[in-house]
Amino acid sequence: MMKVSFHKLLQNEDGAIQLFRKKEKKDANMAPMQTSSLHLPDSAVAYYRQLSASNYHQQVVLIGLTAEDFQRLASLRPIFAKHVQAIVDAFYERLGQIADLVHIIESHSTIERLKKTLQSYLMDMVSGEIGEQYIIRRKVIGNVHHRIGLFPEWYLGAYSLIQNEVLKILMEELSPSEAVLAYSSFSKLCSFDMQIAIATYIESYTSSMMKLNEIEELQHRLTESAAILASSAEETSASITENEKNVQDILNEIYTIQQQSAEIAERVENGKHDVMDTLTKLDTIAELIHGTKALTAELTNSSSQIGEIVNTIRNISNQTNILSLNANIEAARAGEHGKGFAVVANEVRKLAYQTAQSLDYIQNHIDIVQQTIQQFESSFQRIVDETGAFRAVNESVIHIFDQSISDVRSNSDKISAFTEFMKDFQHTFNEISKAAYQIAEMAEQLNYLNHELTDKFKK
Repeated sequence: MMKVSFHKLLQNEDGAIQLFRKKEKKDANMAPMQTSSLHLPDSAVAYYRQLSASNYHQQVVLIGLTAEDFQRLASLRPIFAKHVQAIVDAFYERLGQIADLVHIIESHSTIERLKKTLQSYLMDMVSGEIGEQYIIRRKVIGNVHHRIGLFPEWYLGAYSLIQNEVLKILMEELSPSEAVLAYSSFSKLCSFDMQIAIATYIESYTSSMMKLNEIEELQHRLTESAAILASSAEETSASITENEKNVQDILNEIYTIQQQSAEIAERVENGKHDVMDTLTKLDTIAELIHGTKALTAELTNSSSQIGEIVNTIRNISNQTNILSLNANIEAARAGEHGKGFAVVANEVRKLAYQTAQSLDYIQNHIDIVQQTIQQFESSFQRIVDETGAFRAVNESVIHIFDQSISDVRSNSDKISAFTEFMKDFQHTFNEISKAAYQIAEMAEQLNYLNHELTDKFKK
């Protein structure tokens, strides 16, 4: 059976106490009234009409409750005020013998507090104001009994105890005939109160059962939803884990490609520098060749000048030879006087001949030198041409290297951008993974709370 919190119980009992206590102090010292000749006041008729117009009209008719009963009960108020404490004490003395009832009382209230509540309740029965508010106060009591787990059989027995105590007092205070009439009216009202309390209890219990069924259905849906949610979270987590591995593999491959691209760029850059160094050396060689070519030109010019000098000397040698011949002729004419001059002329002719031979030798070597210079110049020109062609090729290689470096760097930038995208993608996966784990945890918590709720309802 469902329980109700102590705070809510006290709130409901406080409401009932306040309803019951208003009339108690006001009429505590009223003198007993005779019940032999009842005059029905307008108030009694008015309250009876309220009951007749209420949903409890048939119950009123069934138990025979009349306006005269209202007035008769109101006349008993002084007697009840005199003996209500004794009735309540006797009631709770008997109640204290029932362990289950004592446990309910101690769980939700105290004996002293409930005694005051019962006093107010009994005085309310003889207030004469049995109308719509009276029914509301009885419904409050029925709801409280349901909330604290007090079954109807217990308060049916409680009415029997109260009726017995009231009968004793009425027999002491009234004549037998008056006591019978008064007890009849009190019994009718007790029956009416029990009908209200039982009906209220049944309504509360039925409402609780309907809510319990709705909660059980909701729990079933929550269980299914939690299971589906947990399963989806697990599938999502597994898929995310697999995709995270794939993303990590892609990132590793990208890192490898980046490293290789950087190495290629470095090698291309080094190759470019090597080619540029080669071109620098070629430029140095070309400058040396141009310098050597200038020297060969000077050597050619010098050999030409030597040739001209040789020709000049050759002409002088020829003239000297002619002069020596003329000298020999003149020496022969002179006879004895010209012999010494003839000897000199012969020596001069021999010297001229030797000079001519030397000049031929020198001219021959000059020709060889000039031919060698021409061959050297031709070789130098070929070297210059080959160097120029090699330089053009190397410049093309440098251009290719530059383009390769640019392409590698461009690809590296694209790879870097793609890497950042993959990192963002990986971060998104991580966030989704965290969310999936949180959803799984929430599903577990939801399932746990659902089981706790189920256990509480089973209790």
